[in-house]
Amino acid sequence: MKMSLKTRSSEIEAAYRHCAGIVRASNSSFAAAFWMLGRNQRRALHAIYAFCRLADDIADDETIRGDRSQLLRRWRLELDNAYSGNADHPVGIAMADTVARFDLPIEWFRDLLEGIEMDLLGTEIKEFHQLERYCYCVAATVGLSVVAVLGLRSEAVERYAVELGIAVQLTNILRDVGDDARTGRVYFAQEDLDRHEVTRNMLESADMTRELRGLLSEHAERAHLRFERARAARPAEHELALRPAEAMGAIYFELLRSLESENFPCLERVVRLSKVRRMGIAARVWLRPRMAA
Repeated sequence: MKMSLKTRSSEIEAAYRHCAGIVRASNSSFAAAFWMLGRNQRRALHAIYAFCRLADDIADDETIRGDRSQLLRRWRLELDNAYSGNADHPVGIAMADTVARFDLPIEWFRDLLEGIEMDLLGTEIKEFHQLERYCYCVAATVGLSVVAVLGLRSEAVERYAVELGIAVQLTNILRDVGDDARTGRVYFAQEDLDRHEVTRNMLESADMTRELRGLLSEHAERAHLRFERARAARPAEHELALRPAEAMGAIYFELLRSLESENFPCLERVVRLSKVRRMGIAARVWLRPRMAA
């Protein structure tokens, strides 16, 4: 039976606990960045993460059987139901409470599902601006949701969230490049591959060549540029309130630096920071002295 926004509080609480379980099972940097938030904000972000995680799994999880396009259509319907008060999935029920409580636009989540569909269809990325659009859909939309849950709404804050989200996703792409290529996915724009004389077969190999190093270095520089733009866009008056988002950015910035310092081992393996290291980075951001505006 479908549930309305009048669903009993015990059912909403159970839905949030379900989302928290998805976050814990993921071992994601997400939890490390936001663990010091208050209860309502933290569980709202758990709901958003769970929605994104399950959507992403439709495209990426090899254990999922059946018509993935149909599953994505079902998840789009669950999103619509969350906004109309008719969700029946635990994640949808938690999302319904979250989007109402924090007034989150449905367009952000529709754009996210657009990015998931690009993954599902294996959409070829011909030019870098198309990669930027993909990064906006799958990451910057999440950043916009995060800052809204933090209670911040302004053009400057949204610009910060978009730049940071794109920086994080560009870092993700670099981290996973070899693994993605071996499963048939290449996120580098074809124009960049051509300019560096890199073929898709070269990305599947663990052999680092001059051409590959040039491509990966350029991609890393683009990620650095987005981190710099995010820092420049961050409103000084919201420095304290934005620390949860800053913690997430700091974790991914450290990952980017690790990839560079290790000469891009991402062709051979997926490089990840340990949970202890992620928590340490987040704690340093959370606990640093407040900067003067």
